[in-house]
Amino acid sequence: MKEKKIIRVLSGIIIMIIIVLAFFIYQNNENEKIKMMQDRELDNVYLELDSISNVLNEKILTISQLGGDIDSLLVLKEDLELEKKEFRTRAYAQINRLQGKVDGYRELLLAQDEEIERLKKVNEQLFEENKEQKIEINSLNSTISNINQSNKKLEEKIEVASRLEIIDFEVIGVFRNGSKKKNSFRNRSLDRITINLTLNENDLAKIEVVDVFISIEKPNGEIIYDISKGSGTFTFEKREEFYTIKEGVLIDRFKKDLTIDYIKNQEFNKGLHKVHFYTNEYKIGNGEFLIK
Repeated sequence: MKEKKIIRVLSGIIIMIIIVLAFFIYQNNENEKIKMMQDRELDNVYLELDSISNVLNEKILTISQLGGDIDSLLVLKEDLELEKKEFRTRAYAQINRLQGKVDGYRELLLAQDEEIERLKKVNEQLFEENKEQKIEINSLNSTISNINQSNKKLEEKIEVASRLEIIDFEVIGVFRNGSKKKNSFRNRSLDRITINLTLNENDLAKIEVVDVFISIEKPNGEIIYDISKGSGTFTFEKREEFYTIKEGVLIDRFKKDLTIDYIKNQEFNKGLHKVHFYTNEYKIGNGEFLIK
């Protein structure tokens, strides 16, 4: 009887041990399942954080290119990266809090999408305004250019219209005996020639003293040139030209008669002589006389 009782007691103990072991095995399996589930959840949340970090980078770049404010997003980016670094060391109890942050980040990203769309519309509007302004500016520049061209043409016409003009001309040969002949005479006993000319009135002419250069051209094309008589050179149309005599003339816009004497220092050749009148800017006119 005593042995049977001991056997029953031992059997009960063994059964209890088996039950306890079975419970621990079951509990361990459950814990492993929970741990695996937690690990998967942690991995999923981390992957979401990493994905959000990448999207946030793109938003920051886009907003920066559109000229938006990215300072607050950069601070948020730093916080997000810090969360990622510390994430693996956090306990399961933090998952809900982290999930809440993930949801908050998602809402923030949606808000940034709205900001990006707003900035795009602003940029499109600015582009259209700039386009219209460029068209207006180009039109204005074209108008100004046309006005400048018109003014330039008008100034050129005024400059031409303001030039001096010879309306009457004659050359008088004065001889040693005091006699005179006009425009055609012999060289013998000739003392000097007197050039008489009349400048037309011109209301557009500047009131100033103008140097009038007089070139007497021989029949062979050479210019009578004698330094002792005041001959020299001047620049006309970027060329150096010779003149026989020079006369300073006061231009006062009224009709003006001029008398210029040239005492000869050499014999005039027979033939037609031409007389040219210049200023530095333009030719006034010309005339001629004949030496028989």
